[in-house]
Amino acid sequence: MDLGIRGRKALLTGASRGLGRACAFALAQEGVDVTIVARR
Repeated sequence: MDLGIRGRKALLTGASRGLGRACAFALAQEGVDVTIVARR
């Protein structure tokens, strides 16, 4: 799916597991530069 966000930047919190992790993977597959933040 092409969301038209390739090359954009995203900061995700709570991305070590669950929905945050799934979102991080999905955004990375779309070509987004992903930065993740988590406590663990």
